[in-house]
Amino acid sequence: MTTTLKPTPSFQNLINLSLSSSSSASSSSSSSSSSLSLLFSHYHHLIDTNLCNSLIRHHTNSHNHSQSLLVYTHMARASLPPDASTFPPLLKSIAQLSLPGVGIPIHGRVTKLGFASDVFVSTALVTMYCGFARVGDARKVFDEMPKRNSVSWNAMITGYVHNRRFKEAHGLFSRMLASDCELGEVTVVGALSACAHLGALNQGVWIHNYVKNYGLRLNVFVGTALVDMYMKCGEADEAVKVFRAMRVKNVFSWNALISGFAVNGGGEAAMAAFEAMARESVEPDRVTFLAVLCACCHQGLVDEGRNIFASMQRDFGLEPTIEHYGCVVDLLGRAGFIQEAYELIRTMPMEPDAVIWRAFLSACKVHRNTQFGEIATKKLLELEPDNGENYVLLSNLLSQNRRWVEVGQVRKMISQKGMAKVPGCSSIEIDNVVYEFVVADRSEKHFEEIFRMLDDMKRELKLAGYVADTETASYDIEEEERESSIMHHSEKLALAFALLRTQSGSVIRIAKNLRVCGDCHTFFKLVSRVYRRKIVVRDRIRFHHFSDGVCSCRDYW
Repeated sequence: MTTTLKPTPSFQNLINLSLSSSSSASSSSSSSSSSLSLLFSHYHHLIDTNLCNSLIRHHTNSHNHSQSLLVYTHMARASLPPDASTFPPLLKSIAQLSLPGVGIPIHGRVTKLGFASDVFVSTALVTMYCGFARVGDARKVFDEMPKRNSVSWNAMITGYVHNRRFKEAHGLFSRMLASDCELGEVTVVGALSACAHLGALNQGVWIHNYVKNYGLRLNVFVGTALVDMYMKCGEADEAVKVFRAMRVKNVFSWNALISGFAVNGGGEAAMAAFEAMARESVEPDRVTFLAVLCACCHQGLVDEGRNIFASMQRDFGLEPTIEHYGCVVDLLGRAGFIQEAYELIRTMPMEPDAVIWRAFLSACKVHRNTQFGEIATKKLLELEPDNGENYVLLSNLLSQNRRWVEVGQVRKMISQKGMAKVPGCSSIEIDNVVYEFVVADRSEKHFEEIFRMLDDMKRELKLAGYVADTETASYDIEEEERESSIMHHSEKLALAFALLRTQSGSVIRIAKNLRVCGDCHTFFKLVSRVYRRKIVVRDRIRFHHFSDGVCSCRDYW
């Protein structure tokens, strides 16, 4: 019996086969792997570094990242030396595959071969480390670069933003401006995102002016980032102007507008935008509905919220997620429909998480419903037995009802478990510098001046009718100490500093990491009237716009 040997495919055919794989077809990918093996085993004498670089680049650009890495592996086995062009696409694929165990040794090889000084290779390393959430390593590579281009700056700034290191992104952007490096659209989007999360309005406005003055396109990405920045800095009117100027809008643009209205207390405006979105034939997604439900929640639009929630599946075929259920629970609970909120939790198609039970417990605290509050607490402690925030909420609920013995037991438990409450932290931007304040922080170099200012403010406000709300302050200290304790909340420190450092008549903008307490809310309303200043506070939940003794939330938050 004669055995017929299959002829080896030609060199060009094997190259074509190795390029034909696509990330969507595993069989094709397997075929490409076989083709690569044949290519390197039968035609190694025809293969050089340039061909391998072309293959790696093709697979990376085709999002077939495992094949890109496979080419490099064959290249190493064949003792083909890589050059500077090998690494940028390869490192991008390694980042996409999230393989730090592969990427870090390859960084070592890059250094050994002397390519670390190449701007394209170093930029790819920055991107890779940011993709691994190793921003410290990325920054080390960035700082050691002998030469940087706009792509290098963008990689580091965007990396900080994606890893939610907004302050570092903002600081690096300021350094980029000082370096006279030209801004591109991608850098602008990253910088605007950092400004949005930090509440750095002045820097955001500067970027907007740069976009206009230097002829950058107001494309859908830049436009949406500007809308988001203005909304997150409490400037809804400016956000609307940008939105109207955008020629092309997508669902993300509409979502930025609607969610912006929601956090700025514009429930009716959010509903109107949602209706306009439908007229423009833009299909809403789950984020859109979440934004509209949040708007209803912040404004107390219960009937509208119920209708929107029902329409998700009925009219758009979208299954509500746990976030949507949580928003409706919050909406009903805040409005005092405690029983209805509990029934929704009990009958929802998925297991309620800690976020939902915490929203329900907060509603029980607001409406002094200890019965349902204890049910929520029990569930929360089962789900998160080591989360100090749950114990603080329970302690506050018990304090309202003057159940001091049980308050003492809860606080003893907090101490025994070694749980610490997240400290309040507020920030304010003055003359392009962001200042941060921590509750009762006496290490701040301006603290003596700030505390004297607070004493003066307290005296002025008491003449206007201010009475400190000490209900949820520590139960085991005297009333005078309680009043002193709440006077040193971080947002009050920031406000006092702003009154000392800003011009009369200018708007004061403060961002806080926690929800504003009832006493600070009353305090800020009175300051806005007595000192005749507009104050914008962005807390963890929403914006509060204080003016002439009134808040935009209408005391519903």
